Amino acid sequence: MLNKLLKYELKATGRIFLPLFLALLLFAGITRLISPLGPEKFDTIAMISKAIYTVIMVGMFVMTFIMMIQRFHKNLLSDEGYLMHTLPVKPWKHIVSKLLVSMLWMVTSVIIAMISILIIAYKKGAVTEIVKGLATAHNKVIEQLGAWAYPLTFEMILVVLLFLASGILIIYASVALGHLFNRHKMLASFGAFVGLNALSQIYFGLISSSFRSAHFANIHLSTMGFVSSQSVIQLAIGLGILFVGLLCAAYFAITNFILSKRLNLE
Repeated sequence: MLNKLLKYELKATGRIFLPLFLALLLFAGITRLISPLGPEKFDTIAMISKAIYTVIMVGMFVMTFIMMIQRFHKNLLSDEGYLMHTLPVKPWKHIVSKLLVSMLWMVTSVIIAMISILIIAYKKGAVTEIVKGLATAHNKVIEQLGAWAYPLTFEMILVVLLFLASGILIIYASVALGHLFNRHKMLASFGAFVGLNALSQIYFGLISSSFRSAHFANIHLSTMGFVSSQSVIQLAIGLGILFVGLLCAAYFAITNFILSKRLNLE
């Protein structure tokens, strides 16, 4: 059933995001084609194209944020929630489907934005130079770190994804907490977000102070220092994954509990 929820969510949100992505790439291409032709005849057109490109770029990220909240609220906590919660699906599957799709669109938005910037800034031979640069960087990293470079890269990506998930889940938990109130639910959701964010800062502050020992503080990130401190750095990244994962689990548990036991659709 989770697969069906993911397909439904992708289809519903894809109708909005795919045209946005195509429009951004289209106006990036138009801007790239017009710019080299000189300002005499195409200055106004180029300015309009760049303005539209900028508006679409900003709108894409704003829409990603708005859709993340709107889909969760509308599908699960508004009148539409009466229908969604009658489906033979446990609440945690609804949360997971919306979380994964939101993360997918956020990551895709960043990738599309980078591609559009590369299109505008493209010069002859630029792709070859980028590939050579990446290959050189890859070889140097492998030379210095050996096989340890691959698990390190995976762990760094995992940390980024967990931070992204925690940013989405704290909003879900805040909206769910706000709907425990009969009046001023949006205001209550904002208050819940401020409260959860403050607790999260305290949580990370306590962890940081607990592990701020001389052993961690004296790590030097020079090439040799980095290599010689592999075990320490690996431990630090592992602990980061653990603690951010626990934070995600806490937000998820709050949201799931409210949707399962304290749902208020009035």
